[in-house]
Amino acid sequence: MICADTSFLISFYGDDVNSEQARMLMVSIESLSVHVISEFEFANALRLLVFRGKIDSSMSDRCLADYKADKARGVIIFESAELTQVFENAETISADHTELSGNRAYDILQVAAAKMLGATDFWSFDGKQRQLAKTEGLNVWP
Repeated sequence: MICADTSFLISFYGDDVNSEQARMLMVSIESLSVHVISEFEFANALRLLVFRGKIDSSMSDRCLADYKADKARGVIIFESAELTQVFENAETISADHTELSGNRAYDILQVAAAKMLGATDFWSFDGKQRQLAKTEGLNVWP
C-alpha cells in the first residue's frame, strides 16, 4: 500500500516544481491510499495557498474537483483509520523523534496513520516528513 502526504497531493493536483515528478509516479500505480487526516490537510492547504495569494480560488476548486473525481474512479482510495489509535501512535512517534528532529504534528499524524493502515511506501516532497517516515520504517519516494 502506498500512502501520500499533503505535499505530494498538492504537487500532483497543482502546478509546482514537483508536479511533473508527482504525475510520473502516479502513472506507475493503480491507486494511492489517503486517510481522513491527509484529505483534510490537502483541502486546507489549498485554502491556505489561496489566502497566501499563491493560487486563486478557481485553481483550488479545480484541484479539489480533480481529487474528488480520482476518488470516485478509484485512483484515490480513501482508507479509514481509528483516529484515537492514530493519535496514540502519533504520540509515541512524537515522543521518540520531535525533540531531536522538530516534526510538525500533522506530519507525525500522517506517518502514524500510514503505518496503522499497513502502508509500505510513503510519498512526500517534505524533507522532514520523508526522514520521519523513513525512520519509522516506511519506504520513502520520490
